[in-house]
Amino acid sequence: MELFINTFFALCPLYFYLATGAVLRKMKILKAEDLPRLNALLFRSFLFFSLFNNVRSADFSGSDSGRLLLFGIVAVLLVFAFYLLTVPRILRDFEQSAVAVQALYRSNFVLLGMAYVEQLCGPENMGPVSLLISAVVPLFNLLAVCTFEFLRGGKVHFGRILLNILRNPLIIASALGGLCALLKINFPEFIDKPMRALGSAATPFAMVLTGASLTLGALARNRKLVLAVSAGKLLLTPLLMVPPAVLLGFRGAALVSIMVAAAAPAAVSSVAMSYELGGDGELAAQIVAATSLLSLITMFLWVLVLRGMGYC
Repeated sequence: MELFINTFFALCPLYFYLATGAVLRKMKILKAEDLPRLNALLFRSFLFFSLFNNVRSADFSGSDSGRLLLFGIVAVLLVFAFYLLTVPRILRDFEQSAVAVQALYRSNFVLLGMAYVEQLCGPENMGPVSLLISAVVPLFNLLAVCTFEFLRGGKVHFGRILLNILRNPLIIASALGGLCALLKINFPEFIDKPMRALGSAATPFAMVLTGASLTLGALARNRKLVLAVSAGKLLLTPLLMVPPAVLLGFRGAALVSIMVAAAAPAAVSSVAMSYELGGDGELAAQIVAATSLLSLITMFLWVLVLRGMGYC
């Protein structure tokens, strides 16, 4: 019981942010049409500076950084291959199978990764999650396009995908942060202080927007398929990634980062990509909403298990 209470209080600030967003949505202070614009602000400013600050301040000289990077890439590729080979055998419809595969391996890691690691491991241990984001996020984007084109039987334009990845604000932030760390560039306090203030706003702002986007409507449509995909995303995918990470010796912030990359709800950006690439965009939106709601329970349980076993 003590472990349960301690875990709840450790995650309580995140739940408070989520509840604040939901209340603001209910009061119509935050409206559905406001969310895309506010998410763009989040990605291009607060998350940009948060990732930039974490990367430039982190120590990546240890061997654990390379191991974490390699594990993250290989694990995502193996999980992706597993779902790409199995899901289309169950769902024959291209629009649904492509959306399901994308939802099962691609998580809302950017928004939740830094929030959970910061809350559970402290702001001084953000290096592993920043490193993993810089590798996994572009891989998520690449594999999403490959999913739709492969299942449709089309041709993948890698040059166009690479250009879009290089334009991603988070990739730019990671690259600039890495350059500053490599060249040991230090900013004067009158520049450094506001950059860190903007970065520190990323977690509460992201969680408030996530809370504002939650809706129960998704659970009423395509119920069986949505719940089946949600179970796979929130339970099976972490089972495929977390135990191997534990066996390989990952602990603390590195293990929490891997857990969130696997157990976080389906990525919000997967909805727009589903519409754009010819998938069932409505189904994608339903999965995002359902996994976002259900993950409040499942991610708490994953954290409870890891803390109970002394791994984080």
